[in-house]
Amino acid sequence: MSQPDAIWFMEGVSSQKDMLALVAQARRAGRHDFMLIASHRSSRPEILAEADIAYLEPEDDSALLAFIQYICQQHTVRAIHAGKRGALLEQQRTAIEALGVRLVTGARERATFTLADNKTRFSAEMSAHGLPAVPSIEVRTPDEVAAAISQVEAQGHRPCIKPVHGIYGMGFWVLRRDAHTLSFFNHPDSRQIHPDVLLESLRRAQQAGESLPLQIVMPWLAGPERSVDMLVENGRVIAAVARRKEGSVQVFEQDTPAWRLAVACAETLHADGLINVQTRNDAEGHPVLLEANLRPSGGIGYTAFSGINLPGLFALRQLELISATDAIAQRAAFIPAQVIPTNAVQPLPQCDPVTWAAVSAEECR
Repeated sequence: MSQPDAIWFMEGVSSQKDMLALVAQARRAGRHDFMLIASHRSSRPEILAEADIAYLEPEDDSALLAFIQYICQQHTVRAIHAGKRGALLEQQRTAIEALGVRLVTGARERATFTLADNKTRFSAEMSAHGLPAVPSIEVRTPDEVAAAISQVEAQGHRPCIKPVHGIYGMGFWVLRRDAHTLSFFNHPDSRQIHPDVLLESLRRAQQAGESLPLQIVMPWLAGPERSVDMLVENGRVIAAVARRKEGSVQVFEQDTPAWRLAVACAETLHADGLINVQTRNDAEGHPVLLEANLRPSGGIGYTAFSGINLPGLFALRQLELISATDAIAQRAAFIPAQVIPTNAVQPLPQCDPVTWAAVSAEECR
């Protein structure tokens, strides 16, 4: 008896569970018959239990191709969503697609990942294409940080600093002259620090022989911030939902200036897959590009409450169960709802992912 076609979601960010659940939802709604495969490097039953079958991925990147070959031998895999390892698997696209599967990494070229991962280069490239992006200054030493802060302040802006390479806003600080000395310590969630406190810490670290990862200093933007989740196919945006962040509440938007700017950014990058673009309004209220993430955002699951199931549409498109025209028509289902994330506790589900034992290249052929 032949197996049904399968779509495989490899280890992703925190939203992998939501994505699997939404693909399963789309399968039920359309009464489709396909297998949902998930994998992860860690035993994560709360994620992997959402799939029909789950595997543990090898920790060693060098074993990844053999692992993929093995899984594709066991199942009729039609498409693979690369998840966290998109940039790595993009380098092996030819070998993977030779297996007769579609590989979706977020882009079609390794250079696109390099560009999106470097916030300074990304800003310059988008600006060169006529898309407003926040200007940034690369810094590594305390003196460079001090000079960049002075430059931004001289332009009448409040500076902020964050790592060139980073996710989830880790390492982001607003540099305020009116911040108390211990603001960063007593109120860390405010992400505010006095510039002199920052510089003194950096100089002490330098004297101790510690090195600062490459950072960018840029103007702080008033906001609000928007996170735009998208389904893109070879640079063509099929569907997109913007989430305007107002404290803990997120408001869904479509066809707004920020939404259109994010769509233009995805098209300029020639993105491919489920991606996310972030914008923030400047002092005049105009949206400006912050960054592009060539992977699903941590909050992509929220967008299902807008009436548009992006992971579900992605799976149906990859399995050729819906046309691009019909997928684009789903935009009409958009609902301008508001959501608020909550912490929920549930019993840990039972899930025994298959542990893959390394097989020889001969066995994989």
